[in-house]
Amino acid sequence: MTTPTLSPLPPEQAIKFLEAKGYRVGFNWKDVWQEEHAVAFTVAKMMEVDLLADVHRSLVTALKDGQSFEQWRAGLEPLLKARGWWGKAIDTDPLTGEEQVVQLGSPRRLKTIFDVNVRMSMASGQWERIERLAPARPYLRYVAVRDDRTRPEHLAWHGTILKVGDPWWNTHSPPCGWSCRCTLQQLSAKDLERNGWTETAEAPAENPRPWLNNRTGETVEVPAGVDPGFAYHKGKASREAEAARQLMEKAAVLPPDIATASFNPQRWAGPLADSFAEWYDGIDFSRPKGEVRVAGMLSRRVLDNLAAKGIAPESAAITVKDKDLQHAQRKGHEEDGIMIPHEVMRRLPVHLAKPSAVLWDRNQDHLVYVFDAVPGGAKPTGKLVVYVDVSSKGRAADGARIRVVTNPLHTGYLVDPQALRDRITYELIEGAI
Repeated sequence: MTTPTLSPLPPEQAIKFLEAKGYRVGFNWKDVWQEEHAVAFTVAKMMEVDLLADVHRSLVTALKDGQSFEQWRAGLEPLLKARGWWGKAIDTDPLTGEEQVVQLGSPRRLKTIFDVNVRMSMASGQWERIERLAPARPYLRYVAVRDDRTRPEHLAWHGTILKVGDPWWNTHSPPCGWSCRCTLQQLSAKDLERNGWTETAEAPAENPRPWLNNRTGETVEVPAGVDPGFAYHKGKASREAEAARQLMEKAAVLPPDIATASFNPQRWAGPLADSFAEWYDGIDFSRPKGEVRVAGMLSRRVLDNLAAKGIAPESAAITVKDKDLQHAQRKGHEEDGIMIPHEVMRRLPVHLAKPSAVLWDRNQDHLVYVFDAVPGGAKPTGKLVVYVDVSSKGRAADGARIRVVTNPLHTGYLVDPQALRDRITYELIEGAI
């Protein structure tokens, strides 16, 4: 593997991208998926946040100082050995509960960590410049390293020229796999003329194939030639996550009619979930701080249903406090309820934006969002309890104390779906169970 040697003055945006990441522990590289990498720094099988933070800081320093891989490794390897994260060890997979022999630190793993994080950071930093220059330089050219170590598909893509906004880049922005050395070249119309190049008439075929993530049970379509976990736009991902968070916070203070007319939660569910997951992973559930995040919006149909009941929420926003998430992680709230796994709760905005059903609890006067807790509709079913039009105190993203009137998520359970089909207790507002 060839690892990149950084220039003495790396792009400022690449450093900002890496610095802004939170931390996400994961036993397997499949546990942290695609766009999540835009907001969370992770190293597979590095389960201690303090050690993860040390490695993260070392990479930020490497970017700032223009260190080579050898320089970075020389400083980090003694630390990893001293902390016991080196060589082979026996560890327990938290997903399966099985003990297995795992590879911790090694020269090869350090090369992978350095290579992937540096290239991803450079790609993100480059994209901000690409968008800024797009009016004058509207074309991108895919550039592969043409040698015997390059994937055949990447060689075939070499020289592909498409507009900056072409959807092909959403799945084919480099790096497109482990150890991928491909890059993008931004061009103007004069650049094309000068080199005798023309815009590619049609983007290369994606030829997607199904790939099962055996950690989540989800099957996704991955374009041929792109490694699983790399089929997303590295440059856009982090900016979309932050944009989604800001957009939702702005929508939260608008009148409900305007918020629902101007904001599509389903469009932003993925990026918002990435930002939400970063915040969720940083919560100390033993000492929550009272922080508040917007996690979703009431739909037009839900608002109309509430209006028919004489209920007019001041905001369409669905919010959640870290204290309520702590409450939701306790077992035994209801006779038929059990804890929703962390892996499910941290993607909360997706479940609120695309529920399988929304119910009204006639006895308790609150909303119930129902979703498939396991892909494919396997039992049990997820149940999220959302109160309507409640005033509460909390802390915003910047730490400021705020008082908001929203629709707070109170708690959640995994339940038998049969219990939710009781039409005496539950009124079906939308969807189906």
